Amino acid sequence: MNFINPAARILQEYYQDRQTNLRLLLTRFLDSYQGDEKSPLTRTVYGVIRKDIALEHVIGLFLKNKKQPPAPAAYALLKIAVFLLLFSDSYPEYAVVNETVDAAAKKEKPFVNAVLRELLRRRQEIKGRLADSKNPSLKYAIAPGLIASLEMIGAAGEADLAYLDREPAFHLRVNPGQMTLDQARQALAAAAIPCRELPQLQCFETSAAGQVLEKAQQLSAFYVQNTGSQAVALLAAAVAEKTVCDVAAAPGGKSLTLACLRPDLNIWASDVSPQRLRLLEQNLRRLQLNNISPFVADIFRYPPGRETADLVIIDAPCTASGTMRKNPDLKSKLNREIIEKNARQQRLMLTSLVERFPQARWLYAVCSFIHEEGEEVVAKVASTRDLHAVDIAAKIEKYGFRIKKTEYGYYLLPSALNNDLFYISLLERNRNT
Repeated sequence: MNFINPAARILQEYYQDRQTNLRLLLTRFLDSYQGDEKSPLTRTVYGVIRKDIALEHVIGLFLKNKKQPPAPAAYALLKIAVFLLLFSDSYPEYAVVNETVDAAAKKEKPFVNAVLRELLRRRQEIKGRLADSKNPSLKYAIAPGLIASLEMIGAAGEADLAYLDREPAFHLRVNPGQMTLDQARQALAAAAIPCRELPQLQCFETSAAGQVLEKAQQLSAFYVQNTGSQAVALLAAAVAEKTVCDVAAAPGGKSLTLACLRPDLNIWASDVSPQRLRLLEQNLRRLQLNNISPFVADIFRYPPGRETADLVIIDAPCTASGTMRKNPDLKSKLNREIIEKNARQQRLMLTSLVERFPQARWLYAVCSFIHEEGEEVVAKVASTRDLHAVDIAAKIEKYGFRIKKTEYGYYLLPSALNNDLFYISLLERNRNT
């Protein structure tokens, strides 16, 4: 269990500023990490953050001064140990306690040891109290504000909250012009990647994302795209005519899938970030796709020459609340200021594109279940620009997605497809304008 100390260092740095991007922080650390326990280290860090609200509650039960948290180093170690003892069956109890106490500073060892010994004594009682808690924020370690947003779309039931509290699944696609599904199946088996096939989406699901990354060369024909993001591309493929502008494309998953599904389309894929756009360019070469033209462009200063596009896709920058399973730091860090700032920017982006592409239809999407970033953005733009929503329910439901209809769009809810939560709306001008 040599991962406990480095995991504690990562968590300490994260807790110094909770707005830090946990994934980038962890990636930077792993790039220089010489140990051989990258997988348990990663799962532990993500697990602690995923269960952070519950962990703080449990540790608080054993503090004499409830208003004074332990020293940062000891607090991080305690969270790791409590997570492993309550939410993981991978390590023996005695090993968790001994390794955590050994990792603590000399002056903190008696305190850490006392808390963990008492937790062991009351372990089953505390696990039962958490499991039976009537407080969904505590039971599923999701901030109350996010639960309120989930309630607005009918996704705050026990099953949905449990879904959002689980580790993520990852989805793999291939270019069918480069590799058949049967060949893809054989390639995954040869690489010993455990997976299940989703035939309706022509993709594969795996929980072994780390193994996929470690065998990137062997699996170079594959790319990763969550099924929720695939839904946007599937819808675009169903409604596009000849030319598509994907205006916030990087790193390019939707453009890639759209190009694979509709090789007859001309796809212009732009992004304001040259660095992120290079990821799309690399994937185009690797997947041998030639119907996508990537270029750098700012949505608010979009270059002329693309007015003939019949469909404009904007997967707008957002809180990414719908991705909290793979970004568990979002479960407790999102606040009203961040949400309102995003919503203002999203409204400006969508308005700008409606003005810039007067003859197109607009496919607006966000990987968020927060009303202000989804339905509210579209409602405000549509009402001021004389737009109406196109009914796209049948085009989404036929793949097995579970949806919640609103006036202007649809929310993708938790489903057997293990999708992230999305808001999707297809808009067009009223016929009399």
